[in-house]
Amino acid sequence: MKKTAFLILLLILGLFIFPSLGLAQGKQTGTISGTVLDNENNPLPGVTVTLSGPAMMGSMSYLTTEAGKFRFVALNPGEYDIKVELTGFKTYIRKGLRVSVGKVTEIEVILEPAPVAEEVTVVAASPVVDVESAKISINYGSDFLLSLPQSRDLFGIQQSLPGTVEAEAGREYTRMSSILGGHLRSILYQIDGAIMNDPTTLYVSANINVDTFEEVEVSLGALPADVGLTDTAVINVVTKSGGNKFSGGFGGYYTGTGDLRSFKFLPSLAQDMWSKEQLQSMNVSAPSRYNDYRDASVNLGGPVIKDRLWFFLNGRYLDWKQANPNTPENRIKQIYDVNPKAFDPRDLQHYDLSEENWLAFLKLTFQLSKKLRYMGMLHFNMVNQPIYTLRVGAAYAWGYTALNDHEKVYTTSHHLNWVLDQNTFIELVGNYVNRHFPNMMRRETANNYTEYDREANVYWGNTNLTDDYYRKRAGLSASLTHFEDNLFGASHEIKAGAEWEDTYYIRDRCRGYEPGDNPYYTYWYSFKTQNKYYYDTKNKIGRLQMQPFAHLGVVSGDDNTRRFSGYLQDSAVIKRLAINFGLRFDYSYAYEPAKHRPQLLNYKVGPEFLNPVLAQADPNILLKALNDQYHHDPTIEYNQVSPLDEHHIPYRKTVEFTTLSPRIGFVYDVFGNGKTAVKLSLARYYEPIWSGKYNAPQLIAAGSMNWYWYDLNGNGYMDLPRTGPVDPKYLDPNGDNYVLTSYVVQDPNVKYYADDIKCPYMNELIVGLEHELMKDFRVGLQFIYKQNKNITEDVDAVNGYDANKKDEQGRPIWLPYTFVDPGWDGKWGTADDKQFTVYGLASYAPTPYFLGSNPPGCKREYIGGILSFQKRMSNRWQLSGSVVYSAYKGNANHDYGGAEGETALYDDPNSLINADGRIRYDRPLNIKILGTYVLPYDIAVSAYFNFRSGSPWARTIERVYFPPNFGARVSYVGILAEPVGSRRTPSESWLDMRVEKSFSFRGMGKLSLYVDMFNVTGSTSVNINQNPNTRVYYYQTPPTLTLDSNYGRINSVSGVRSVRLGLRWSF
Repeated sequence: MKKTAFLILLLILGLFIFPSLGLAQGKQTGTISGTVLDNENNPLPGVTVTLSGPAMMGSMSYLTTEAGKFRFVALNPGEYDIKVELTGFKTYIRKGLRVSVGKVTEIEVILEPAPVAEEVTVVAASPVVDVESAKISINYGSDFLLSLPQSRDLFGIQQSLPGTVEAEAGREYTRMSSILGGHLRSILYQIDGAIMNDPTTLYVSANINVDTFEEVEVSLGALPADVGLTDTAVINVVTKSGGNKFSGGFGGYYTGTGDLRSFKFLPSLAQDMWSKEQLQSMNVSAPSRYNDYRDASVNLGGPVIKDRLWFFLNGRYLDWKQANPNTPENRIKQIYDVNPKAFDPRDLQHYDLSEENWLAFLKLTFQLSKKLRYMGMLHFNMVNQPIYTLRVGAAYAWGYTALNDHEKVYTTSHHLNWVLDQNTFIELVGNYVNRHFPNMMRRETANNYTEYDREANVYWGNTNLTDDYYRKRAGLSASLTHFEDNLFGASHEIKAGAEWEDTYYIRDRCRGYEPGDNPYYTYWYSFKTQNKYYYDTKNKIGRLQMQPFAHLGVVSGDDNTRRFSGYLQDSAVIKRLAINFGLRFDYSYAYEPAKHRPQLLNYKVGPEFLNPVLAQADPNILLKALNDQYHHDPTIEYNQVSPLDEHHIPYRKTVEFTTLSPRIGFVYDVFGNGKTAVKLSLARYYEPIWSGKYNAPQLIAAGSMNWYWYDLNGNGYMDLPRTGPVDPKYLDPNGDNYVLTSYVVQDPNVKYYADDIKCPYMNELIVGLEHELMKDFRVGLQFIYKQNKNITEDVDAVNGYDANKKDEQGRPIWLPYTFVDPGWDGKWGTADDKQFTVYGLASYAPTPYFLGSNPPGCKREYIGGILSFQKRMSNRWQLSGSVVYSAYKGNANHDYGGAEGETALYDDPNSLINADGRIRYDRPLNIKILGTYVLPYDIAVSAYFNFRSGSPWARTIERVYFPPNFGARVSYVGILAEPVGSRRTPSESWLDMRVEKSFSFRGMGKLSLYVDMFNVTGSTSVNINQNPNTRVYYYQTPPTLTLDSNYGRINSVSGVRSVRLGLRWSF
């Protein structure tokens, strides 16, 4: 009766637990559970079982139940010793029992009768097959992580996981990957329970320090109900805690090559796989590599009070330099002499890339009482990039680049574990992450014009804009876990919990540091000839663009989210069968607080081409005239307020979702010995709300305003308009005209999301088999099917994407145009010709208005088979790896932009032509193998091998031109000429190795020296533009086409063999 009453109470708690508590999802502990039997397999009650080990404070003892059961809950990961005692029986001692994060370690103890006191000590292998959970998971211990030749950060661990494919080039700073059918933003990162995903972009917000890791648990499927915010993978880091003995050490790592390296007395530690002659013949730069990389780390842990208070400290500094292969200074030199005053002298100089990284970590663990334990953690990361790597390009002179000005991330997490008894514990968690991410323009050029020369293809002057970001995440959680050994004929692990989370995205998007700093862009057709008519030289049509922003610290836009969650889950074991059931509830919404913007009509300068007479009288007079014109332009949907006006925007919710996520899994212990398990799971995961996806209606810091400038009087200066403004002081009958082409509508009631928008989700099916092949060695085979539903994409809400749609008068909205694609040979009348029908939006159709929605045909699905294997270090070797064979198909891309649902897929009928196929991160075969073997004399050899298929692509037609007077709003459209993913780049493979020699000094610790060798086999690749990307003029007689000017061009090459030297001393 008491058990039933307790279960009912637990269910009620799971459903109605206080909503003010909630968040940390990653388990930080594991459990040991066992049964004590006599030699005739009868359960023994009243047996004293004592647990001890270096990962716990003191020891803990329990008596077995009537069924001979015992259990130790909320244990830190590590190795433990168990002592089992009962009068009349031999004392049983088992050493080296491994506890892993998020797992229940099951053991069985058989006591033998003994007439006198006697001890039996056993060193037995820990189980490697989880026969109680359907979850797919991998656990990496700190020794394994430190032994491998890979990047010393979480990204390196992430890349070793089954089926992982990193983001496209240019996203290296974000450390993003797609794993087993997930989009780039679907991985959940946690450190000691603190969620490390940036709340705006969902990539990991900081470089988490690998030297603090005790264990990393990676969950890849069949996720339990206590896990939300992901549909793909959870990377859960548990950090070191110290211990009853002082321990610590330091490490250093270095590689370098060329003139930028720090230690020139060392030989170059990198070798290009391409000769200078080869690079010159291909007209490409040398492959990217670290020209200098220095990394130093020191840590110390131990007791403040033995068995009561432990600490762990770590500090790390690393920096690197990379030679910039781009040479924008050469483009500047071609035009510099025309007007040297237009440039900063540093625009003529070559700039390289560099970064400094400071990391610090502190953790305290306090055993407040026998049943109450506290853990508190603080992680700090600061990054400085004098040249921000995401604002670098072949056309970006020094002045146009930005700097990442000492980005800082503070992370803190606090846990309170209360063990009520050996079957019940409560966990309360609170955490907070604060990221200040300043992508700043240079103060030296903050009042300059942003200049672009079309002819030389180069930017200089001021950079595009400054984004001073503050991104914060705060949350609380409470959970109650109870084990019940005999309820309704089964043993249960029941967990109920609730979560609360707030995230904040505060963005100060500005131009300059002082009031009135320059907001203008200048576009030249040819700076060398001082041709100002960017759009059309013959008709003297130029471009006027400005950013309607204030200076730093005046206007900020806020996009925030709030979430309340609860879950209930039960893992029931009936003999050989385990059933995992869970249900998760999430209520979340995105909102924008009320905001205010001042008027933005008082800048220090006007446009660079402004008539000097006007500029001297009032540099803002043209801007005021264009603002007057805006207010009286009937073609603007909401002209009452312009992006330059003072504006107040009230509080509003942008989206709001309530979801229920069911999860169920089955595990069958085939032979009853815990060594072979068949697993089946079904799960639904809902995509979390994040502010970077649902902030599209942000109005307070509007985007750029762009006008066509018609120089009607031909004097080469921007004069007041002849028509448009109402106020006569802004008119000039002999002046020019301006047509606004780009702006952000300022209607405070504007919507970007359809009223019936639904939360995206993924359905998952996994069938698997796990088997202990030998001691400490597990192999697994899984089949995975994933299907995304309710994918969000923006859709033209008034015109749609149905090619057959008609307006109220029966006229077609989309005008069809049929043409013949000549195919790869570029010749009409041959076998590879193919007919297409494309569509132009009719000129009489309404202006497109895009709303985020769930288009019914939007799809992604992943089918894969995984062969995985993992062996713990024993008998001098360890191994981990996977072979994945898969297909990733659909029409909705899953890259950085695709995850936000703002691609062109449903903008018109043309985007859907050939859209179905293999999508961006599809790699049919993906192999990863990591291992170590310890030779005599403490020499360890480790290797890390990767192979994967190439990336998919398809031929495109950049432009199909419509005949003159066709009647469409645009003169051309583009399409895919063949199904997406019809072609594939060459496959890739590489091998990295480490050789490590260790020296032990009695009483002084251990010194390890090692050499990492990357790309041992010298793999290379050539990136060639294979897409002709034609422009087709089919209406001409005869039809003609042009090829992309870069078709057949070699864009870049890869292939560097490098060496990294390292040492590590530990005690």
